[in-house]
Amino acid sequence: MLLRVRHRTEYRYAGNVLESHNELRLEPQSDDRQKLLDFKVTVEPDARVWSHTRAGGNVHHFTLREPHDRMAVTAESLVRTSLVNPYEGLNLLVPDWDVYLGDAMRWEQAEFLSASRFIDPVPARELAEAAKEGQATVGTFLGELNQRIHSWLSYDPDATHVHSTVSEVLQGRAGVCQDFAHVAIACCRAVGVPARYVSGYLYTGDDGSMRGEAATHAWAEALLPDGRWIGFDPTNNLFANDRYVRTHIGRDYDDCAPTRGVFLGPKTQALRVSVSVHQVSEDEVPVPVVRAPWPPSSMTHHQQQ
Repeated sequence: MLLRVRHRTEYRYAGNVLESHNELRLEPQSDDRQKLLDFKVTVEPDARVWSHTRAGGNVHHFTLREPHDRMAVTAESLVRTSLVNPYEGLNLLVPDWDVYLGDAMRWEQAEFLSASRFIDPVPARELAEAAKEGQATVGTFLGELNQRIHSWLSYDPDATHVHSTVSEVLQGRAGVCQDFAHVAIACCRAVGVPARYVSGYLYTGDDGSMRGEAATHAWAEALLPDGRWIGFDPTNNLFANDRYVRTHIGRDYDDCAPTRGVFLGPKTQALRVSVSVHQVSEDEVPVPVVRAPWPPSSMTHHQQQ
């Protein structure tokens, strides 16, 4: 599937901001499930944007040193996604929980098994154990867990805030995609399955029952016994497919926030975010530019003296 994503974030301040430093985690990844064909980020007021690569994905950053009372960031992406069978090669009848008991697994995946800023596995243990009961394999456990969280939590944008913890979400039994993902990850870690947070986008098309297109979306990934990561989305009770575009992965939302920054100026501000994801035709794929070799073969080379 060929998807075009446009993500615009705009801040308006009560007065002039004298200086700001910002980070962006908006660039889709390229891997065996998706390929990034085009990406552009624009900043208003104009600023030089730099980038570097971290374990979870690419991070862009920029600084504004001139007074400004508004700032806008627009990221535009073109991504080709692939439909992959998450259970391919797995035997869902043979128990495989013992794979997660080895010391090597615990050391290698320690960051995705331990508590993190927003995720404490302990409050989720009861829900996790209920989902695990009767499940011979991790694959079937994830399917059951996905369905249970989807049914047990209500989708309510007013129920939580960006810093809500798993414990708070479980008490209120409501939240948004970030909260659904945090609960799923906590449940996996509670029973010894490494799990991580995924930030990205979701193409809903004409399906009005799906949630997640109007803003960035979040879901979870768990490590299968064969070493592959499988994405699952309890907000929509789906396994990640070619409608999902991954931008960043981490321990929880704190590692994957789409935008983050600090500024010197009035604390009152208004934030507006808009996201659109559309399926497009192959005609929109940019044509690679073929450049002539340099230097031309007719040139004479001279050694520097």
